[in-house]
Amino acid sequence: MDVIINTSENYRLDRLEACLEEIFSEMGGLEKFVKPGMKVAIKPNLLMAKKPEDAATTHPNIVHVIVKLVQKAGGIVSIVESPGGPYNIPLLKKVYSKTGMEEVADITGAELNFDLRVNKVDNPEALYLKSIQILKPLCEADLIINVAKLKTHGLMVYTGAVKNMFGSIAGLEKSDYHLRMSDNTRFAECLIDIFLATKPSLNIIDAIIGMEGDGPSAGVPKYIGGILASTDAFACDYAALKIIGVDYRKVPVLKLAEERGLFDKEKVNICGADISKLQPDSFDVPAIAREKKTNSLLSFGKFIKKSIHPLPVVTEEYCIGCGKCVVVCPPKAAKIDNNTMIIDYKKCISCFCCHEFCPEKAISIKRNLLGRLLRYRRV
Repeated sequence: MDVIINTSENYRLDRLEACLEEIFSEMGGLEKFVKPGMKVAIKPNLLMAKKPEDAATTHPNIVHVIVKLVQKAGGIVSIVESPGGPYNIPLLKKVYSKTGMEEVADITGAELNFDLRVNKVDNPEALYLKSIQILKPLCEADLIINVAKLKTHGLMVYTGAVKNMFGSIAGLEKSDYHLRMSDNTRFAECLIDIFLATKPSLNIIDAIIGMEGDGPSAGVPKYIGGILASTDAFACDYAALKIIGVDYRKVPVLKLAEERGLFDKEKVNICGADISKLQPDSFDVPAIAREKKTNSLLSFGKFIKKSIHPLPVVTEEYCIGCGKCVVVCPPKAAKIDNNTMIIDYKKCISCFCCHEFCPEKAISIKRNLLGRLLRYRRV
């Protein structure tokens, strides 16, 4: 499982083109994957309508260069994504415009997907999701190129290549998965199952500027200066975690993939740029709650359980009462009262969707002293 890493100091098109051409050359040439007339779906991370400089989404210039190289190889390109929130044409237009994808399409002639249909897919390798509804344009593509963004994640520790394919699920159906798979382990297994249903042929991670802190949307842009690529998304994520100094076993998706025999770190061959030259001096990663080895703490009762459980908290002076948290909240624990978000903690499942999709960064994750001591640490 080769992972090719190359460096790029910035998002200039000429620099990106040279960087990606070198990567594809190391992989045997893009023509190895793209044949003339192939329908190629590029799946970026377009979490929400954020500007490229916010580092919450895949940079449009990386998508631009990949589109041009695929077209040069004879592929017919579409850009496909289901952002957070309702899956409808007005929202897609807003997201494509804000993230720079509309401009990419205008310049390159790539098609922006507005087909809202889904296809039912059998998923025999899945643990839970043996049958699943996937975006129709991804199902019909001859080749999927997964173009992720390196970021932290409040629930899953890190988001990269594997988790990016969660965007192959239409709109608010993603919230349903959060509700049905509300503990970290089951949700991570769900993400793996969804990835297995899509199986992109190429996985690329935009790690030129990643996101640390309260990702995947409210964190801080962090310069790293690299692009990673592999035919194996698990290996690609493993290499990205090595760059930011995170033990892969602290990331539920990688830990569980290893247990399922989908990933073996001993078979990962990292090629290209020296990882040590890309590693930042520090990278702030809010780590996932430790799995308790025993149930002894629960014997102390509901107070202890509540004290160690992380919760979303609204900062009222930042909240504008837009209601996006209400739309994306799986258990319907959020409401707007007097132009401010109110959370019903009896319903809250700590999926942090409200935190993830708040456009004003008005929602943080509460980590009280007891919770930090028992369940959290900084990596």
